[in-house]
Amino acid sequence: MSIPNCVHRLRLILLLLLALALSACGSGSDDAEETSELTISLTDAEGDFNQYTIDVDSIKLYKSSGAVIETLPNKTRLDFSQYVEVTEFLSTATVPVGSYDKAEISLDFGNAAITVEDASGNSIPGLPQNQAGEPLGKISVEIIVNAHSGFVIKPGQPAALVLDFDLEASNEVEITGASAKVTVNPILLANTSLEDEKTRRLRGLLAGVSLDRESFEIRIRPFRVRDRDFGKITVS
Repeated sequence: MSIPNCVHRLRLILLLLLALALSACGSGSDDAEETSELTISLTDAEGDFNQYTIDVDSIKLYKSSGAVIETLPNKTRLDFSQYVEVTEFLSTATVPVGSYDKAEISLDFGNAAITVEDASGNSIPGLPQNQAGEPLGKISVEIIVNAHSGFVIKPGQPAALVLDFDLEASNEVEITGASAKVTVNPILLANTSLEDEKTRRLRGLLAGVSLDRESFEIRIRPFRVRDRDFGKITVS
């Protein structure tokens, strides 16, 4: 083989390698996953509980592709009976865009503080148990999202998820003297719309103020949490 032919073939090989390298770089940028901001709030249907305080360990979203996204940055302790008249902002999370068909919440009743009213209007302790009458501990509950139709998080469009723990439908109360047996079968619904008549409550630390944009930013700390943040939210 002559030297000119070798040089020509070497040029072709170099051009081919350069084209493959550029192609690989281009595909890497296309695979970058887009994200958007999701705001999670809590509310509750009306019930007869004076207190219903339990630990919330996690709130997970399941993408149609099978990916699992954790949206609660910290374990927290919440009194669900306080959310009958209000909807409280719980956390914000940056999540991948796409279609989600399932949500799941992990609840811990091991250190629950539950009280109910007896026939005389007195507040008595409620002892949480499962359907078999055994003391209740940690459970995971599937959340029904938009009547099982799921929801889609779109790029550049902030999304919302309002969780409704229906205490009345989720608990069967049997008063036995100075205490009550509370049989728990949790029913949680999720709505992706903030259009309701309830007052919205936002608690946390002031993180910044913008006079030009007429807005302020809050580090969310729901239900008197003092030492952990649950994301930031901007209020106009």
